[in-house]
Amino acid sequence: NTRMSITQAGNVGIGTQNPTCALDLDAISMRIRNSGTPSSASDPGAQGEIRWDANYLYICVAANTWKRVALEAW
Repeated sequence: NTRMSITQAGNVGIGTQNPTCALDLDAISMRIRNSGTPSSASDPGAQGEIRWDANYLYICVAANTWKRVALEAW
């Protein structure tokens, strides 16, 4: 059983032998274990970073530029 693979192009697959993008997970979930809250919308960060806390999901959309979306129960 192949659990992880890396293609010649550098794509990494977890649970798949044929990853089609930089990180390809063949799973129903992904886990970021530690929470982290940017102190402001201009907190230092690199585009593409993702953070979370109990109330929001944060995404850095450009250098030092964070956006957030509220988390709600359903």
